Parts: sequence; structure tokens; C-alpha cells
Amino acid sequence: LTKPSISKSLTTRHHVKLLVLPTTWKNTSKTCSCSAQNTRCAPSNSPLWTVTDIAQAVGGRIVKWGPPGTISIDTRTIEPGQWFFAITGENVDAHDFITLDLSKSGCVGVIGNRVCENWEMGFVQVDGDTVSSLLKMAAFARNRFVGKVVAVTGSVGKTSTKAMIALALESLGSKVYHSYEHWNNTFGVSLSLITIPRDAGIAVLEMGMNRKGKLLELTRLGRPDIRVILKVATAHLENLVSLEGVAMAKGEMFQEAKPGDICVANADDPFVKSIPVPQGARRVLFGRSLESDVRLVAAERVGSGGGVGVQVVLQKNMEM
Repeated sequence: LTKPSISKSLTTRHHVKLLVLPTTWKNTSKTCSCSAQNTRCAPSNSPLWTVTDIAQAVGGRIVKWGPPGTISIDTRTIEPGQWFFAITGENVDAHDFITLDLSKSGCVGVIGNRVCENWEMGFVQVDGDTVSSLLKMAAFARNRFVGKVVAVTGSVGKTSTKAMIALALESLGSKVYHSYEHWNNTFGVSLSLITIPRDAGIAVLEMGMNRKGKLLELTRLGRPDIRVILKVATAHLENLVSLEGVAMAKGEMFQEAKPGDICVANADDPFVKSIPVPQGARRVLFGRSLESDVRLVAAERVGSGGGVGVQVVLQKNMEM
């Protein structure tokens, strides 16, 4: 995205023209997409997690000291300088993959219930359910992050919209982090929070759901300041029965918005538009509808071949 060029219209609104650059454009911006297997967004002089941070976050005990690093939950993709968080699931116990070969791959420590014999790297021991410990760490990460959190949900378009929001915000001069690919479930949102760089000013996350109550859990974990609902469609009807059921489940994104939070809704989707916003929170509508606070006036394809892009004209309500 380029920085918006703004010109007054003849009405009581502003026109904003944005150019979505060609797909061949190389991203040299300050926007970053981090995963627990990707440490490039962590400032080299400010590692994300020290061993004391880890122990405090998970309520664990330092058995063996280790160097600072980032967090992974997958031994297959672990990189040098990372701690392995051993998750015990319904079908797999990740503690079974803690071997001496793991340390040879560059793993600097383990967070979990136990380690293998002769383990010489760092070890922070937690008792009981390690999934709960991961959620504690995510909550700790959210509490220490002083920037703004944007969360996006919808039956379609979450990942691409998340990336475009991050680029647009970066054009305003902020250091923006956005979560990795489709990290939108409990593990994904937890790791997204855990991976936020210390110097980020804004974090853009996506949140998904497949049942009633799921988005409420994720919003309580991520506590977004800006909450976006894109679309209600037929995904997850096996659990939610009808579009009305999907809309109710998606509406959990707004349900516990605090005074001052911003709830962004698609004015072109009647299900999304009808989702209530708590008192004190601010609702912003977007879409082609004349009722939109930010209205899509025109969209034009530009370029050709491998350099295809889209130029859009937005109309912004001056009362926003």
C-alpha cells in the first residue's frame, strides 16, 4: 500500500485514494510477520523471553538455566536460539520428542513437565496441563504489550485482510506486527501474542472459531482494542446449524468490547451489520453501502502481467 493521498470532496466527506501495489512488489516496510519458528522480528539486543520471564509467565520452576530466546511448539521446525514448549494434547505428548538430538538442532531449553535423561540445556518445569501453561504465557505477553491490538474475524478473508491492515497501518509510521499465516485458533493466537516484538506499536491478529464460545475465549486472551468482523457465511454449519447461529458466534468478537474500543463491521453483510456493540464502544461500518462510515467508491485494476494491482477510492465520513 502507498500512503493515502487525501483530497476534500464537494460533499461532507473526504475521499481517500489507496493504491494496492503489484504482486511483484518487494516488501521493504517495517511490517513483520512472525511465527514461533521465525525470530527475525525480535530485536537482536532485546530477546523476547529470558528464563526468568518464562518461569514467571508460566508459573514454573527454573531447573536449569538457559539463554534468552523465542518460543516454538514444534520440534520439526525449531531453529537455533529457541525454547521448546512441550504441549500435551489429546493424541500426542510432545515430551516424547525431547531428545538429546533436539539440543543439537539449536534448541536452548524446554518448557514442560519433564525432559529426557542427560538433558543439559535450559529447563523450566511446570506442573499439570501444559496447554494451560501456554495460555498463561500468552496472557503474560498480552499484559506486557503496551501497544494496540487489532483482531480480525470472519467466515472468509481473515488472513489477507490482516496483512492489508498491517500494511496500511505501517504506512502511517508505526512498527506493526502481524501474526503468521492462519494462526487463528487457541494455539495460534497464544503463539501470536507470545511472539510480539518488544518494539512493536501495533499487533494485528486473526481469530477463528468453529463453535459457540470460541471467539469469546480468544478475545478474552487477546483483548483487542480494535475488533473487525468481515463476513458471515456457511462455514461451520455442522456446529452452528444456521447463518443466524454463525452470526451469533461471530458476534462474540464485539461482545466484551470496552468503552473506547472500536468495533468495525461490514455494512454490506446484513448479519454482520446487525451484531450489537456494547455501550461505550464505537462502531465503524465499512463497505459499498451508503450507510458506511468508510465507503468503497471505486476499485480499478491497474498494471498487467506479473505487475497487476488494484487502485481503490474510499469515501470517509467526516463525523468519524
